[in-house]
Amino acid sequence: MQHYSLKKSSKKKQPIKSQNVSSLQGDLPLSSPEFDIDSAESCIGHKFSQKELLVQSLTHRSYSQEIIPPGDDNERLEFLGDAVLQLVVTDFLWNSYPDYQEGQLTRQRSLLVSGRALAKVAKLNNFAPFIRLGKGERKTGGQTKNSILAGTFEAIVGAIFIDAGFQKCVNWIHEKLLKNLPPASIEDLNDNKSKLQEFFQSSGQKAPEYKIISEIGPEHSKVFTVEVLQGDLVLGRGEGRSKKSAEQEAAKACLKKNKEI
Repeated sequence: MQHYSLKKSSKKKQPIKSQNVSSLQGDLPLSSPEFDIDSAESCIGHKFSQKELLVQSLTHRSYSQEIIPPGDDNERLEFLGDAVLQLVVTDFLWNSYPDYQEGQLTRQRSLLVSGRALAKVAKLNNFAPFIRLGKGERKTGGQTKNSILAGTFEAIVGAIFIDAGFQKCVNWIHEKLLKNLPPASIEDLNDNKSKLQEFFQSSGQKAPEYKIISEIGPEHSKVFTVEVLQGDLVLGRGEGRSKKSAEQEAAKACLKKNKEI
């Protein structure tokens, strides 16, 4: 049987001679004045044989474009890591839930590999202080953005896959992701009100408000209609058997309109 493997880029890289990466990192967030290879590896939970993969996985495009000449960023590793994650999570769900139908498996997988889930795990493991961001991105709170945290998580997966092989990467994903976010407890990832609030906060806007506009039916079987508002502007409307579920549906309608889910 012929075996295939990803080959390293033919682009020549300078070896990292020191464990300290101050010469590589440029201006790091003030919250991490002692960023070095050992600290990053300890946080991530993997000892890299190829240190340059670690550094690259933590380098956002905004940073790489600010140095001369521009350096490698983590987007290619992110692309690879996304594919590896899809495979590992699919295999996990297939073997763990033999009674699930295709639709159930697809939904669970989409939740587990969603940007929200990956960002949550990145926050739990405190990856943010090690991410190399450009000055502009840091000023706008890039370390707290779900998209950057999730992308970094995927890039780390890609880096570990190249550095240590598939099985060790599988073990790392199980340890960091699947143990932290088992399918039975990921309903919170579908919290549309939280998603909507994060959406507004990330753009510097005031959190939206919810208003009940109608209650129909007998006391034991009411249907609530709720609107989500930004000032006098109606952003979305939803119905539910409880106020809470109606608010969730209103937030979901708003997010769909803005293509955030």
